[in-house]
Amino acid sequence: MFLACLVALGSAGAAMAQSSPDSGKLQTAQSSPGSAKFQKESAAANANTVTIMAAGRSGTYIKLVEDLQNVLDDTRGNDLRILPVIGRGGAQNMRDILMLKGVDMGLTESGYFAYFKNRDQQLYGNVDRVIHYIAKLYNAEFHVMARRDIRSLEQLRGKKVNFWKPLSATDIGSQTVFRILGIDVEPVYLDQDLATLKLKNGEIAAMARMAGSPLPAFTGIKPEDNLHFVPLTDPQNPNPNYAKLLEVYLPATLKADAYPAVIPPGQAVQTVATSVVLATYAWPKGTERYRRVSRFVDRFFSNFEKLRQEPRNPKWRSINLAAKVPGWTRFAAAEEWLATNRNAPASDLKTAFNRFLTTFQQSTGVQDISDQQRQELFNEFVRWYNTQR
Repeated sequence: MFLACLVALGSAGAAMAQSSPDSGKLQTAQSSPGSAKFQKESAAANANTVTIMAAGRSGTYIKLVEDLQNVLDDTRGNDLRILPVIGRGGAQNMRDILMLKGVDMGLTESGYFAYFKNRDQQLYGNVDRVIHYIAKLYNAEFHVMARRDIRSLEQLRGKKVNFWKPLSATDIGSQTVFRILGIDVEPVYLDQDLATLKLKNGEIAAMARMAGSPLPAFTGIKPEDNLHFVPLTDPQNPNPNYAKLLEVYLPATLKADAYPAVIPPGQAVQTVATSVVLATYAWPKGTERYRRVSRFVDRFFSNFEKLRQEPRNPKWRSINLAAKVPGWTRFAAAEEWLATNRNAPASDLKTAFNRFLTTFQQSTGVQDISDQQRQELFNEFVRWYNTQR
């Protein structure tokens, strides 16, 4: 297979050498939507474009998807294009992956299978078999912000608390947390800016968000706003149901270095967190949708180190692509990529491949290699490299 890839690339190089010097120039004739040229360009533009459902601009979802677009997009051609889509949040994203045409992937929460099955067994009974994950991304912490006179969640009983958007990770998480803790509140659904204004004015008692820390929506809060994060349990008067909450979520803390204007230095606020995953529909191998998502996976995993560098979101530096998500099945192309690439150190592979490619170009005269050709050649090289080990 590796040899076949070399032969194909070498043949392409020979063909380029024999072509006219002007053969690659753009034609000046205008194309109408019905022309053959337009149809060809349209097909190329759509062939490797994928959509990823995120959430509102104030959350972590959209920041990570924007990073994926900035790092992975092929700006010189149609090798890969990522279209971020602003959605309503985790639970709705999972439903959109399952039902909406044109949605390839989305960020969602790892615990939603049980939520949807309990909601409608007939409709969602096999959701865990038809939605797979590409990678676990990060932990999303549960934030509850209130005025400083609210010292515990118990003081929110019977009061208005913003749950952000229906079927969002915040909505489902807030319902679950307050239900398990046995605290009845009055949910309201407001966008982040409006909720912040109403909280400062005293029109609502608190606003909740289930999102990765530091959350931009809260980093702009100033000390003079007189707001703080409410801990989920009080050490002096612990909620008896808090232990049940830890059967559903991970224990977590909100730290001062993430929110220096809200949390005093050296202190932390006790909370819980859930796992965020990048999910996709379980497209069968051989289908066009599988091919497109597979191409994204290859580009994503191969360029992961670029995402871990500044100025990308700091959450990338805590992500382990090989981490498993209990109760979930990994998308086949992602599982195969990890199985192929985990055997050799990345630095060794890069050095060996670059050395090989230089020799190959010198011996064949092929200099103009597209990103797609380079990536396909690298994949073949990795497979060959691992067999030699």
